[in-house]
Amino acid sequence: MHEDQLLLALFLLLLSQSFIIAIEDNQCTTSCGEIANISYPFRLRGDPKICGNPNYELACINNRTVLDFDSAKLQRGNCSSLPLRSLSCHSFRLQPNSYKCGAYEFYGRELSKTVSIVNCQKAVASQFYLDVSPCLDGVELSNFSSTRGRLYAMVDANISNMEIACTIELMAMIPGWVDGDDLRSYAQIHEQMVYGFELSWLPIAAEMYCKHHYYWDISRQHEHQIQCGPKSKNF
Repeated sequence: MHEDQLLLALFLLLLSQSFIIAIEDNQCTTSCGEIANISYPFRLRGDPKICGNPNYELACINNRTVLDFDSAKLQRGNCSSLPLRSLSCHSFRLQPNSYKCGAYEFYGRELSKTVSIVNCQKAVASQFYLDVSPCLDGVELSNFSSTRGRLYAMVDANISNMEIACTIELMAMIPGWVDGDDLRSYAQIHEQMVYGFELSWLPIAAEMYCKHHYYWDISRQHEHQIQCGPKSKNF
């Protein structure tokens, strides 16, 4: 074995032993509320650095295990409530090997969709634009970048259906299994915003099982189990 390979093996062994010791010494929190098996790659905020992966940090708030973005201000039954800040799938693309969502296909469907609150300088007559009044009438929107005009909500907005006189002011996320065509009012959209959205930690799971020398595949054919194989194989 070459010297560099020996050093790498020794480093991985020490890292593994450090992680085991941290757990045995109860330095890593493994439960919060009803969740009793928190383990790598996940970690809880405040635990030692050796615990889990920082890209998968969770928070234990009011005895609930949550992925805390400091953006939630939504209230069930109150459609005038809005997130404190925008959140979209792009927020997760900033971290390599982090969560996947949006256009990423998982089990043959999207995990999450994006809802955009748009500010238009004139009225828009389009099936893609759902009027947010009376829900947001009179609501202070101090973070808006331009003069307040007519507000609309759009599900998975794209360049082809965006009007020139409209700007996206806030983004939130809803479950990918929701059919946007079935959402006929902003109140219905808000219900889905309160429900939340779905993410996948498949990238790091595949890295753990397949390493960087292999591709990964997960499908109904394999009963949703990770399958590893040569990189050259297409799937």
